[in-house]
Amino acid sequence: MSESNVFIELKKIKKIFPGVLALEDVDFDVRYGEVHALVGENGAGKSTLIKILGGAYQPDGGEIVIEGKHANIAGTFMTQQFKIAVIYQEFNLVPDLSVAENIFIGREPRIGKTFVNWKKINSDAAQILKKLDIDINPKKFISDLSVAEKQMIEIAKSLSMDAKMIIMDEPTATLTEKEVVKLFAIIEELRKKGVSIIYISHRLDEAFKLSDRITVLRDGRKIETKKTSETNQNEIVSLMVGKVVKDYFSGKKEKTGKEEVIMEVKNYNIADSIYDINFKLHKGEILGFAGILGSGIHHLLRSLYGAEQKSSGEVYFENKKVNISKPKDAIKLGIGYVTEDRKGEGLLFDMSVIQNLSIIIIKLLTTFKGLFIKQKKELSVFYDMAKDLDIKYASINQRIIYLSGGNQQKVIIGRTLLSECKVLILLEPTRGIDVGAKAEIHKLMIALADRGISIIMASSELPELVNLTDRCIVLYKGRMAAEFNRENMDEEKLVAAEIGKLSY
Repeated sequence: MSESNVFIELKKIKKIFPGVLALEDVDFDVRYGEVHALVGENGAGKSTLIKILGGAYQPDGGEIVIEGKHANIAGTFMTQQFKIAVIYQEFNLVPDLSVAENIFIGREPRIGKTFVNWKKINSDAAQILKKLDIDINPKKFISDLSVAEKQMIEIAKSLSMDAKMIIMDEPTATLTEKEVVKLFAIIEELRKKGVSIIYISHRLDEAFKLSDRITVLRDGRKIETKKTSETNQNEIVSLMVGKVVKDYFSGKKEKTGKEEVIMEVKNYNIADSIYDINFKLHKGEILGFAGILGSGIHHLLRSLYGAEQKSSGEVYFENKKVNISKPKDAIKLGIGYVTEDRKGEGLLFDMSVIQNLSIIIIKLLTTFKGLFIKQKKELSVFYDMAKDLDIKYASINQRIIYLSGGNQQKVIIGRTLLSECKVLILLEPTRGIDVGAKAEIHKLMIALADRGISIIMASSELPELVNLTDRCIVLYKGRMAAEFNRENMDEEKLVAAEIGKLSY
């Protein structure tokens, strides 16, 4: 390998967090015009490695060499200097600024040295969005966008930097099929122009489709780097987890006459997004919802939890008509909700593992007018739930930010279960979670359903819907396009219904 062909090289990189050796002597390099896939289970060290490359973390040992010279990426502001763009899995956008301002943040075109050239910034942003075939007004605020739209803005921002290397962390997790195809085309164009790309994804088919080489991390160590053409998915999965993962959806039981209706939705409408939705949810049933961006699923499930207001329609819970106008109403009924946005809505990253789990029942854990926490009771609750869900952590006081994505998700689910919910709404429950943790979440969902908890699950991963759900409802442009049961459901039918080519 010629050194002149290498854009960036990491030598013996080490990173230590309190109680955790996150990276140990990791060697890694990326060549010009190469797509290098970085894979591994959650907690393997992928996020830590790219945060070092993005200047968010400083290594505790080792060396970074960029274009043949020692480099010190002392802060996130220095990535522009080294022509490195990072698209994090958890978005790095400013919600109160416009799309255009976020794309050019820190690089705003100006009139003189003082005033932002608003005409140019909006025009330039519109051109970039047009190249990506993104139909979003550049003047729109980030806070008004969906998760998938935010992901596309992150991609647009990186492309605006004329970067020599782009790091993509789970870039397709929230994209539609059309958007994924467009992204892959963009990646191919960047490759031809000599741009280096680090591609992180739990979807191994994407890694194999796009990459030239694949590096596997496990437990903070580099296990192996393989030419993509000289390996296969089974070998890579074995390297990731240290064993062969079988029965990806193991534990699924045959449907056993779940007839008791716990929740019914009639003629449900939300202004400008949801039209005439009708369905029943049975006790112990896993009911899936599928649909591409703009289908309205996000609005519907948020509304059923009281986070958005309906315009008309009825909801019956345990055969009684109910009014769910705010989340407190849903919680009181026994409806739990797990957001798709762990960072923005799900977790308190400055707080510990135990605090994140027990906060939902804090009133039950306090004494003397809420001034003191009953620590023995809190510990008992935490240990019981952690054991039940197999949550892996170094210490109860460990900050939640240092847990893997899979274990963070288990904490959110566990916290929701503490509210003694009878219905659990899950939005993208395995988004950004590795193969092994994904299987654990699936088994957990099946176990909860077997206990009689009813689950409503929205997922963009079609195999998940086909293999886990008892029924699946597909929305298209805010309306019910199709409904499948386990016997007549497959990925081809789901895709056809999602794009409006199959209906009742």
